[in-house]
Amino acid sequence: MARYLALVLLAASLHAQALDDLRQRFGSPPDDARIMMRWWWFGPSMTREQLDLEMQRMKEGGIGGFEIQPVYPLALDDPAHDFRNYRYLSPEFLDMVRFTARRAKELGLRMDVTIGSGWSFGGPHIPLELAAGRLRSERVAVAPGARRLARLAPREGERLVGAFIALGAVPEMDAATFEALDIAGNGPLALPPNEGPRAAVFYFASHTGQAVKRAAYGAEGYVLDHYSRPAIETHLKEVGDKLLTAAGPGNVYAVYCDSLEVYDADWTPDLLTEFRRRRGYDLQPLLPLIEYGTGDRALEVRRDVGHTLSELYEERFLAPLYDWAKKNGVLLRIENYGMPPATLASHRQADIFDGEGWHWRTLATTRWASSASHLFGKPVTSSETWTWLHSPAFRATPLDIKAEADQHFLAGINQLIGHGWPYSPPQAGNPGWSFYAAAVFNDKNPWWPVMPDLSRYLQRVSFLLRQGEPVADVALYAPTEDAWASFRPGTPANLDLWRRTADRVGPDVIPAILDGGLSFDVIDDGTLALAGRRYKAIVLPNVRFLPEATARWLTEYAQGGGTVLAVGRKPDRGPSIELVDIAVLGRRLAAVTQSDVTLTPATPEIGFVHRHLPQGDLYFLANTGNTSRRVRARFHAQTPHAELWDPFTGTASRAESQGGEVVLDLEAYGSRVIVFHGGGGSIAPAWHGAVAASEELRAGWRVSFPGGAGASRTVDLPYSWSEDSATSHFSGTVTYRRDITLAFAFHGSGVHVFLDFGEAPATPRDPREAASPRSTAIFSAQVDPPIREAATVFINGQRAGTLWHPPYRLEVTDLLRDGSNELRIEVYNTAINLLAGAGRRIDEQALTARYGLRFRMQEMESVEPLPSGLLAVPKLVAER
Repeated sequence: MARYLALVLLAASLHAQALDDLRQRFGSPPDDARIMMRWWWFGPSMTREQLDLEMQRMKEGGIGGFEIQPVYPLALDDPAHDFRNYRYLSPEFLDMVRFTARRAKELGLRMDVTIGSGWSFGGPHIPLELAAGRLRSERVAVAPGARRLARLAPREGERLVGAFIALGAVPEMDAATFEALDIAGNGPLALPPNEGPRAAVFYFASHTGQAVKRAAYGAEGYVLDHYSRPAIETHLKEVGDKLLTAAGPGNVYAVYCDSLEVYDADWTPDLLTEFRRRRGYDLQPLLPLIEYGTGDRALEVRRDVGHTLSELYEERFLAPLYDWAKKNGVLLRIENYGMPPATLASHRQADIFDGEGWHWRTLATTRWASSASHLFGKPVTSSETWTWLHSPAFRATPLDIKAEADQHFLAGINQLIGHGWPYSPPQAGNPGWSFYAAAVFNDKNPWWPVMPDLSRYLQRVSFLLRQGEPVADVALYAPTEDAWASFRPGTPANLDLWRRTADRVGPDVIPAILDGGLSFDVIDDGTLALAGRRYKAIVLPNVRFLPEATARWLTEYAQGGGTVLAVGRKPDRGPSIELVDIAVLGRRLAAVTQSDVTLTPATPEIGFVHRHLPQGDLYFLANTGNTSRRVRARFHAQTPHAELWDPFTGTASRAESQGGEVVLDLEAYGSRVIVFHGGGGSIAPAWHGAVAASEELRAGWRVSFPGGAGASRTVDLPYSWSEDSATSHFSGTVTYRRDITLAFAFHGSGVHVFLDFGEAPATPRDPREAASPRSTAIFSAQVDPPIREAATVFINGQRAGTLWHPPYRLEVTDLLRDGSNELRIEVYNTAINLLAGAGRRIDEQALTARYGLRFRMQEMESVEPLPSGLLAVPKLVAER
């Protein structure tokens, strides 16, 4: 017994020590958890001096590295000012890669490289025979009684692979009557006799004609065939090898492949041969079923075509790319979804999985990627973050950045890669260059002074969400075969397996799981062995087609005590599966697995991530709504000891439990970290005080502008400089000053003093943003903050902190002194005001005339100045 007690005490001591170590690392998280940036190299037109300067600015802003992405030019060559666009992969360009790699290593920045320019992979080295292919069909009317039909001539690079005739005129062909025609030879085609109206369909092995999107100068060309090993091997030889050679060994952390956007690519030269070998029957006589067929046979053929394309993509594109990366000693990072139809299981051919999209209560690709990471045991999942943050460029605020990032965290992401950092030379003026889409995260933003604090928040949360193991009690089965069966030329998202899977899942299943207080991962037929028995329940959403091997696996899973629930319908085969109405799915799951987090009142806007640690359990919670919420939270992993870890300051305090529940006050877009553990400790409780006195600071503010941008003036608050015609277009730093003499005693009296700007009331969505064709992708925080958009507070010349997110309040107790105090607030707005006035715009017309149409700037038609400054009356609040 004594030995047992000693072991217990030793284990407790080790856990306490591990917790102390984690708490310290939380305060100063490692550099590898810092956010990264997609670095847009426009032109390419870089100089060493500007590259060096921008890397230093990234490091100063708390950014841990970058991914090089060369794209289209933003200025014409100007020899008089020593400005030139160099050809992609030219010696001058590769020299810039070489310099950047060396300098990044010196600065301690991670460097990733996109293997190509723009997207998807391709370029001038891809001839038509290696370009993305598609099956092209062409219909012609056949005269009644006709016995011969002129053969349609193929286009350049095409080959006739089939011709068919059906009853009915072209608009109303009877798909059940298609007959194959003999296409041997070169002359007209013989037709079977018939006196009624008929139509013929010719099928050609063709090409999509898709060119690389947003290509840099010299990178123009066809997108490669992702079902052809020679195509990717050619690309790696002509592009990848040159980039890695220039960067030098050991200087590139990962190579990157963006989301798969090879539209309509459903063919490769040997598809018919591969289909017959893999599926066991001939596809050629059945080609019309893919496009026009109805009924089970058509679904079966489409399913088999989709299956074959997914296999060819993995075997002939992804696997060679992965092998090449390993051979070169770099990691492969990829957004493994889209077109071609990548399966969840195909992530096995990569090292780092990326997602995109902030919709955490849907089957976003962020959840697709994090699920794959959990299944394959990868500790880090990346995301292309802030792709369409606010709009237009330069409109995004620090609060926007934080609020969207939290939704990525809720989807399982723990490495943020910002989209992005635009390279911008001095010739570009202010506010400088920007990508056609997305926000701008460089030092051209007036609010850049708060970037280190924002980056530190994101770094701390990213670090914490890599600790321990993810906890998810529910698996959501991806109906892959049903998704393949929905592939049909001419339909939206044809060939996009992830999107078709999301369509099959529908809008209600995932919210039902989350509202049941549970987390989930996505699994598919190829990851069942990895799933094992880690999940307590599996949900089958609208599944009809279940492979025989999956049906057997589910039977064994259910016999072993697991719960299998079907929603929408039962599969055609498989074990005896309970069909559950969507209205009760959450309750049924909670009864089986026990809710991990229960909120009272129920608050769908609040999500959580649970990580199980050797020394306890960690929960990250975020309010994704634009109003404050008070909830009582009960945690499944709760222990008598709980701590609140502040991701803004890196400090910890004791969390108070009331009847087994923790009361949480979450401001709009607020977030919390709670750590449960078994040991004691001397952590002090969080400060909770009652207001003892307050003083309103409305009048007597002196406002000054830098460099003569505006005359100094004395104002009362609220005051927005954009309302003054002389300063309405000013973007930058404006200083508000006033002296304060406290009307209450505070030293040595147990009083804490706060500078409080009040609430950020909820606002409706900007109608221009809501009307955008990208409205479902654009994110912005829907509040009216009291500070537009961020500020740094100084008391008696000492920095008190920054204000850029709710709650807009800082403790200033230790910086105050008896008598008079100087309060200085430096306020930063966005660059939109400057853009609405004299800000330099891109000459799109001149660029299009020289380089062709490669981009269109987003939402720039009606830019106008935004409110800027202190828009609320702050108070000094004393709490005891």
